[in-house]
Amino acid sequence: MTSKPRSLSITLLVLTTILLGACDFWPRNLEALAESVSRQVSGETTAWLVGGDILVIDVARSPLYRAAQPELEASATGIAEQAIVFAGAPLESVSVTFHEGEVSDDPERMREFIFLVMDNRPVLQPHIELAATGPLTPDEIHAFVDRLDETAIGERRECVMREIEERARAAGDPEALDPARIEFLSTVSPDTWNALDAFGRRLILTQAIATKALFVCASAEKTGVI
Repeated sequence: MTSKPRSLSITLLVLTTILLGACDFWPRNLEALAESVSRQVSGETTAWLVGGDILVIDVARSPLYRAAQPELEASATGIAEQAIVFAGAPLESVSVTFHEGEVSDDPERMREFIFLVMDNRPVLQPHIELAATGPLTPDEIHAFVDRLDETAIGERRECVMREIEERARAAGDPEALDPARIEFLSTVSPDTWNALDAFGRRLILTQAIATKALFVCASAEKTGVI
């Protein structure tokens, strides 16, 4: 059995638009994948392909919801790996959310894991404190960088950290941010940005400035600056 699909979060829809550059495809229900996951986790699962390359998976009423964080993270990673294989085509992102009861948007009754797909494998994105305010914090920045593939950063780590911290300070509070001022956010319309909640803005801003930092530091390395 599968539970009723919930409305896809605004954050994931914006990630589709600005991070992945996907066209607007109608969401497709992946029942076979959902049924396979349901059997594994003893819960009720829905799986939707959004924008052609994002998989959104919701798991309701699974006993895994109360598992310790490392165990739940491992389970979510396994589900994301399975989703990548099942898709049979390049994916950009996989979201796996465990719900205490029925599927809902109540943050107090859900545990969410968001993966970017890099080299055909899921890379878990850092948790960002939902109640955080003001400019991005050092903890948020370090958590994000720690999730990046070490081979992609290498000796550039110090440069990447410095660039992200400087750009976070320059960007200021995401709540008051004009996305047109930030590279990789300039295509976001004011209406779309304003519709995001605080968590969505902080997550997307972190990814945008980290992407820019990686480009800057890779260029500096090639020219011998670092």
